[in-house]
Amino acid sequence: MLPQRPGTRPSVPRPSRRSVLGWAAAGAATVPLLTACSKPPAPAGAGSGTVELVHAAKDSLLLWSVSYLAEDDGYYKKEGLTVKRIPLGGGPAAMTGLLSGEGHANLSAPGELLSAVAKGRRLKVLLAHTNSMPSILVLSKKFAERVGVTADSPLAERRAAIGKVRGGRFGITAPGSITDGFTRLALRQAGLDPSKDARIVPLQTAANSLAALANGQIDGFVGVPPAAEKAVLEFGAVQLLVNQRGEIDGADRVQGMTLQARAEDVEANPDLYRALVRADVRAMRALIENPQEAGRLLRRTRFSQLEQPIWDYAWKLVQLSWRSPIVPRDSLAAWFDNRLVADTDGKAFAYDEVLDMRFAEEALTSTGWKPVNQT
Repeated sequence: MLPQRPGTRPSVPRPSRRSVLGWAAAGAATVPLLTACSKPPAPAGAGSGTVELVHAAKDSLLLWSVSYLAEDDGYYKKEGLTVKRIPLGGGPAAMTGLLSGEGHANLSAPGELLSAVAKGRRLKVLLAHTNSMPSILVLSKKFAERVGVTADSPLAERRAAIGKVRGGRFGITAPGSITDGFTRLALRQAGLDPSKDARIVPLQTAANSLAALANGQIDGFVGVPPAAEKAVLEFGAVQLLVNQRGEIDGADRVQGMTLQARAEDVEANPDLYRALVRADVRAMRALIENPQEAGRLLRRTRFSQLEQPIWDYAWKLVQLSWRSPIVPRDSLAAWFDNRLVADTDGKAFAYDEVLDMRFAEEALTSTGWKPVNQT
């Protein structure tokens, strides 16, 4: 759904910094409390073959093209699987849903998973859906003029631009989300303290961020495809920093979308997860080897509402994020190195217990695929 046009003013919450920090703490606190009330997800694979996938956003995002293509091009069907998607409002909500047994797997960036594991939960990362997080920091035209920057300015100037003004308002989906983390990285890169020198505003969805930017209620936001592209092409926003091009220090190392599951569920039904991963690996191969054909299908099945220029812009950019289904240890370590996981020491983290690449490696062997850029 496209955001409201300028001139209308949707109600956008303006929480204080204290309330934002309170929400973040409350979200983190729910992780250990779920142990007693968690439940096994509904049976799948044996009977109905229905797999419930939790999504860390209520919007349809190009970040999930692997899974969308696996469904729309019949890869899940060939494995005997039917997919039910459960969209939730941000990474923290998605992790809460997974931990409570609301789905068999969670399609999300791994930040919340790393935090939950550090608190004693047994979780696994089974697959990379994107190897990096395709993200763009966009500024409103007015704010970009205020700090004296354009999309064509030299990189050094673009990196420093938001540091010229304290008190800038930046929209995120939720505290603790990847949009929150990358916004803070960009602010630190510009010499600002995110907790003191900017207002970070939780808006739940990309559509809300678009509307808030169009109506002057925020000055910028980190968007994943196609949200940032919409902002540029529909509202004249300035594309400031592109993560896939290494323009946000450290963020290009950070692992993007992953397929996550509770360890107990994987142990109880390995054949289900083997089939799920195998279908996703085949879909990723199709995306990498024949992006035009895959893009035409997804444009028709998932993103027909996007205007052609927005689609072309977003689809070209997101292709930079697919390399291999394997999640390397370094890409998880980057979350700790960039201070994106609160109160956790990455040096003592149990990477070998969390990273479970056996199904992905089996799929690569069975399909004979050797990704060119596999790390």
